Order: sequence, then structure tokens, then C-alpha cells
Amino acid sequence: MTVYIKKVSTRDQRFKNRMTTIVGFASGRAHVTNIAVPDAEVLCNSCNRNIHRELEETFGWLVYLSKTALQANIPYDVYCESCVKRLFPKAVVVE
Repeated sequence: MTVYIKKVSTRDQRFKNRMTTIVGFASGRAHVTNIAVPDAEVLCNSCNRNIHRELEETFGWLVYLSKTALQANIPYDVYCESCVKRLFPKAVVVE
């Protein structure tokens, strides 16, 4: 399987106005909670470090697990520089 990586600014529009959903179960019922994710929070999927810095432009790496996902621009997640090198050393860098 070929993995593709693409460098992206943490100020990219994809990191603006995001929501995450938490689903829990209690008393036999599902409870759904939507939580806003601050634009200044761009966490590495491996080390959980915040890649974004307010005073300087910073970058992360989008990881695509297939050519189809890359062509559709559906990344698996974002990683910091050190984690992407450690976890995906043979990944193909794309523009």
C-alpha cells in the first residue's frame, strides 16, 4: 500500500470552523454532543502536540492512505513533521 503525504499550513481553511461529535450511551439511549474545535488547535494524530502557532505560520502533513483518497482530497489525518517521518518513512510526498 502506498501512503501519500502533503504539507499544509495550519492556517489552511480546512482547520477553520470545525466541529467534533461525541456519542455516548446511558440508560439505553444514545447521547450526541457537538463540540466546536478552536481554529488554533491543530493536533498531531500521533503525539497530540498542537502544531499551530499564533505568531508564526506553521505546517503539518496530511496523510492519505490511498491514491483514491488523495484524488478525492480525503486525508486520514494530520501529523507533525517528526511523527510523519517516524510513522510513514516511505510515504510519497505530493504537492
